[in-house]
Amino acid sequence: MFIVLFCAEFDVIHALFPTVFFTTMWRRHLHNSPRTIARIGDFTRTRARTHTHAHTIHAMTPHATLAHAVLTTHSTSKAPRGVLSRIVNSPPSSRAVRVVPRAASAPAGSALDALQAFSNVVLDAKKSVLDDARAGLDLGPKAGVVSASVLATASRAGGRDAGALEGAMVYDKCDIVSAEPVKYECVIDKAMVNLAAMWAERVEGRVAVELFPTSMADDTDALLVKARHYANMARDLKIVPEKLLFKIPATYAGIEAVKTLEAEGISCHVSDVYCAEQARAAIDANATVVQLYYSRVNAWHKANPGKTTSADPGYDLARDALAYARARKAKTKIMVASLHNKDAVLRVLGVDYVLVSQRIIDEMAKAPASDVGETIISDAPSTSSSSTAALSKKAFDDALANSPAKTELAIARRRNAAADGDLMNYIKEKTVGLNV
Repeated sequence: MFIVLFCAEFDVIHALFPTVFFTTMWRRHLHNSPRTIARIGDFTRTRARTHTHAHTIHAMTPHATLAHAVLTTHSTSKAPRGVLSRIVNSPPSSRAVRVVPRAASAPAGSALDALQAFSNVVLDAKKSVLDDARAGLDLGPKAGVVSASVLATASRAGGRDAGALEGAMVYDKCDIVSAEPVKYECVIDKAMVNLAAMWAERVEGRVAVELFPTSMADDTDALLVKARHYANMARDLKIVPEKLLFKIPATYAGIEAVKTLEAEGISCHVSDVYCAEQARAAIDANATVVQLYYSRVNAWHKANPGKTTSADPGYDLARDALAYARARKAKTKIMVASLHNKDAVLRVLGVDYVLVSQRIIDEMAKAPASDVGETIISDAPSTSSSSTAALSKKAFDDALANSPAKTELAIARRRNAAADGDLMNYIKEKTVGLNV
């Protein structure tokens, strides 16, 4: 089976102008229909082109990496109070997103064809999202990840997905908020769910949504409030619950939140898993997906000798997580990312999902099936303890400190904080020059 992360080509024009061009009927139904969000931009962009007093902003070139880019931060003057209620969204143009013809399946007898018999292949599209023509074998958009950096890139670029943010700027429930930082967060929350709704209609698989702001990764209560809020907005947009995942980092607080959310029927994707303690805790929390990072784990242990006796700790982590989930009869699916070459992919063959680059997919499509071999990670017995005892926060934090997790979580926090701040500043930038 092929699963491909969603990627789209964007226009590069934004137009902002007063609400005189925005009808009451559009506004009334804005937050109830992804299609409405997607079509308002055609109306607003046309009006912007025919009115000289339309407010325009400088078009920004999207960063080459959509899913994890830390975009340039632009400082801007403070926006006038209440101005968000006067910004009309400029969502997607009516021009269809370009879809490059692709092979319908992996070549018969190829290593890629053989791989798909054991693991679902997920294309990590973040490095090729702006260069569709170079993409090789895939089956079109099948899944997606919505984050602050993705939302900022889509909004700056204009085009089909710009309406997610700009439509949220006229969301009634944000109008009643007077404090600007809170108002901006309200708009971002709505925009994240808007974009998830738009993508959910276009992809066959699931859309994972990161919770904003990412600074609440160590606050269980804040994560619960925000995930429930997103889930409620998703219901208002008629998104099928099974289409969504909420992406939460594998901190102690994050996993505690996942445990509660999954019990409430809110599906979670636990990311930033770098040690066995994180993986087991997430599986015990009944997370829908747990994402591990093969090469990063190995690189950290190589740079920090003495932490393990294993020659391949990334493999051990994936093997033991998969064995633990199956022994517990958990619903959790194991995804392995950070696979830098074909050999790394084949090493973890048999996990539920492998997240790979287009380069590796093309390489495996040309390689013979005999390259796959007969060693399947899901057949390998776990060598770790199968204890299911819950760890205290101190024991959990100690485990993180003795693994790549502490370092990698810190890197993720800095990256995400930059992306969050960039998105917030972008919204402020869009309000400059508008009057109440």
